[in-house]
Amino acid sequence: MFHARQNKSLTLTQAHRWEDAYAWAAFAFTGGIAALTMRIFQAGYVDGYILAVGLTMALTAGSSARTMRFWICATLSTAALGTLVICMMLTGDLLLQSMAVLLALYLYSVFESSAHIVRQIEAVLIAERELDIAARLDALTGIASRRAFDESLATACRGPFALLMLDLDGFKAVNDRYGHAAGDELRRQVAARLASTVRSGDTLARLGGDEFAVIMPGADAAAAEVVAERAVLTVGLPYTVLGALVTVGTSVGIEIVRKGAVEGDRVKAAADEALYAAKRSGKGKAVISRAA
Repeated sequence: MFHARQNKSLTLTQAHRWEDAYAWAAFAFTGGIAALTMRIFQAGYVDGYILAVGLTMALTAGSSARTMRFWICATLSTAALGTLVICMMLTGDLLLQSMAVLLALYLYSVFESSAHIVRQIEAVLIAERELDIAARLDALTGIASRRAFDESLATACRGPFALLMLDLDGFKAVNDRYGHAAGDELRRQVAARLASTVRSGDTLARLGGDEFAVIMPGADAAAAEVVAERAVLTVGLPYTVLGALVTVGTSVGIEIVRKGAVEGDRVKAAADEALYAAKRSGKGKAVISRAA
């Protein structure tokens, strides 16, 4: 059942898939309890009545708390409690028939509580999924966040790829002169322009401040240089920010990984070193790491 995997982020579809495995076992168990109940009442085994009631109550309580789809709980509860109610009514014993009426009312309450629990669980799973997605998006620009970047980098490190580290040139001057609102708007526009320069399948992320990164799975030096040069050219075009015309540039450090099974920190360090080399050489350039 999905409760056993609630430490992981599940979609409703995944949770329902896990519940299917639980449902088959639960239906078989319910059938066994129903058969046992009928056998107890057929034999007139009075001492077994308590056993039948106890097993049935435990089953219905458990199914209402552990199922994500109402029809599963309703089917299990109706099969178990319905069998017990019918058996009690057929005894002709007034006390047992009275208990049967109460159990029928209890079955109705099980339906109500199950429907409520199902709505709550679905709401929680949807909220958790939305939060998980939001955590992977940069709140300012809408592109991938630092968390998403780290996850994508770990995956990329299994095979050949290129990593581009980008830092804006002249951003601080714009931010200081026009204010933080202008700085935020500028970074949003830069992110939009960078998104138009990367390939489909690449990961564009904002790492913080005015620092961006691009992960290019399967890319060689030539492909990485094309994207880097396009980014330098595109980012360097003028912007209109809060009514003011401003210009910034970008420097790019490139690290090429030709084989997999590398450490992400080492790759980032090499790309960062290439980025610093680009800034030292006059900014507005793309430099490939010497280690590449």
